[in-house]
Amino acid sequence: MNHHHSKSFYVFVSLATGLTLALFTYAFVWLNTRNVIEPTFGVTFSWVYARQLGADPEETYRAIIDDLGVRHVRLPLYWSEIERTQGQYDWSIPDELMALSQERDVKITLVAGMKVPRWPECYIPDWAESLNGDQQHQAVLSFLEQTVRHYQNSTALARWQVENEPFFPFGQCPTITGAQFQERVERVRSLDGRPIQATVSGELGSWIDSAKVADVLGISLYRQTWNDFFGYFIYPLTPEYYFFRASLVQDDISKVIVSELQAEPWFPEPIESRPLTQWYESFDVDLFEDNVAFAREVGVSEAYLWGAEWWYVLKEAGDDRLWKAARQLFIH
Repeated sequence: MNHHHSKSFYVFVSLATGLTLALFTYAFVWLNTRNVIEPTFGVTFSWVYARQLGADPEETYRAIIDDLGVRHVRLPLYWSEIERTQGQYDWSIPDELMALSQERDVKITLVAGMKVPRWPECYIPDWAESLNGDQQHQAVLSFLEQTVRHYQNSTALARWQVENEPFFPFGQCPTITGAQFQERVERVRSLDGRPIQATVSGELGSWIDSAKVADVLGISLYRQTWNDFFGYFIYPLTPEYYFFRASLVQDDISKVIVSELQAEPWFPEPIESRPLTQWYESFDVDLFEDNVAFAREVGVSEAYLWGAEWWYVLKEAGDDRLWKAARQLFIH
């Protein structure tokens, strides 16, 4: 069957094609002529993870800030470790880390809530596990309030982070509603004037809901992951992808940072299943440096590396290659 189109149809198609090409050309030029600044690099430090790896948390942290020269740290507070008994708080480990930070002029982002960095993501005390959804939410609000009151006078504290990727379905966690998250953010904001950070998956899901309630938006940046079919594989995303997504929320947030930059292996099986030094083959110095270079191209002002505890344990086991690469990054 023959199709006959009018002259106006061909004019419309030509104009639409030309407009589309013009938009793509503009986007390409805009993305590739943007100002790229050197980010401030920091780390996330988990005392729970350090302990799981068999390291002393304070010794590990001291090495990170003294030997590596790290001066910006995202520090999770683990509800299940701090409030094992309802209404009774053990701040001893984070107090030690905050005191060291204050002595060394390290700037801290404190992460508090039910869901914080490191598997299983949600750290809910045993006594709170049996509470219904609203009761549990009220218990989280109480913990947040106690946390702010305990640390708000610390000169090391630069900003708060409330929850960690609360809407991303990863980890052993109950669902949180948008209203509950906003109430948690507002509870912290009502008690202290420091900026509040929210976090999202950089690769998957929406950024906008978290951006609207916070001052700083942190994104994860993982380039190497694992699944049972492919094994290790690299996400086929470019720095422009993250930069473009950041530009879409710039009216809702003061800045976007990389809150979690992959700098250790993705562990598809228990760490103890292999000799520690054998894991280096899964994430070596080349991948470390590639990820750092990638983060620079994204164009963010801050990037926090994920895996400092791992570098330390690997160094103590006799392989200091990642530790040396990190020192070169932080001491320059």
